[in-house]
Amino acid sequence: MNELTQQENINSNVAIFSPQSLAAIQTFSQVMASGMATVPEHLRGNPSDCMAITMQAMQWQMNPYAVAQKTFVVNGVLGYEAQLVNAVISTRGPLTGRIEYDWFGPWEKIIGKFEIRKSDKGKEYRVPGWKLADENGIGVRVQATLRGESKPRVLELLLAQARTRNSTLWTDDPRQQLAYLALKRWARLYCPEVILGVYTRDELDEPQEKIINPVQEHKNTSACRAERETTIIEQDAGENWIDAFRERIEQAQSTGETTALRQEVEDHKNTLGALYTELKGKVVQRHHRLNAIARIEKMINDLPSSGDPEAEQKFTALENTLNAARPHLGELYEAYKTTLTDMKPEYIGS
Repeated sequence: MNELTQQENINSNVAIFSPQSLAAIQTFSQVMASGMATVPEHLRGNPSDCMAITMQAMQWQMNPYAVAQKTFVVNGVLGYEAQLVNAVISTRGPLTGRIEYDWFGPWEKIIGKFEIRKSDKGKEYRVPGWKLADENGIGVRVQATLRGESKPRVLELLLAQARTRNSTLWTDDPRQQLAYLALKRWARLYCPEVILGVYTRDELDEPQEKIINPVQEHKNTSACRAERETTIIEQDAGENWIDAFRERIEQAQSTGETTALRQEVEDHKNTLGALYTELKGKVVQRHHRLNAIARIEKMINDLPSSGDPEAEQKFTALENTLNAARPHLGELYEAYKTTLTDMKPEYIGS
């Protein structure tokens, strides 16, 4: 990394951690956390994570809202989509020229080779239609030249080395997915400072427990292939269930529904793996939101007439409850706030 890039990062860090900038970022993060369509669900009502994303976006010189849309949470850790990470490496990396890709091997054996299956609910999904042996010799070569150097740094990655394939895009477009993975590994090796502390979904999967000196099992090729196909089918069917479950969470209209959904998450804990934390968080967030709405609506309906001796006290309690529930209400907070502002002259100082 040359002196110019180092100076840019130093100036960026100094600006971010100045008292004036921190105050501005905190204010911006509060506004960002109150968004609905502009930020993903895991950031709504979450100014702390919005602040972390804003600071990261400032260092990358990117729009915080655009960065936020490319984030997710796995096991309580904030992750970034591969598309964003690759864009950061391409634009913020200490490179001269563009990154070059060279795909090699018999890609024709797997490109467009997929099978369409149906889940129990009739929803179609795709699974790989090739065999493990078809991946032999298939890979991508990534190369780019660092500033101050004349020769490119090269990294080769075989498709067989991509063990974590937790997206159906590995079936639809394996060339692009392998290129994303290869560039990320290239950056981890040759310019790790660019994406330091930034992880993609495949890096945040729960580590599997390893058995030392495992008992060897002898399986024929057909059995191994059948086992792998079964695993892929179950994975894609599971993804369909997960998508439907996310939708059920968003459509829940009572705390009774969210309580039942929470129990359902617990029942599937062992099979959900890394998704357990995400789905549990979504259910809890929805539960708090519905609970806050119900509590505030009840307090509004229970307000006495303005001439009642307890009118001012109960209205003040309602305002305090609304402010305390702000992190859970999202865009509804402003609507309730406007309503109370219109009602306030009738109850305070009347």
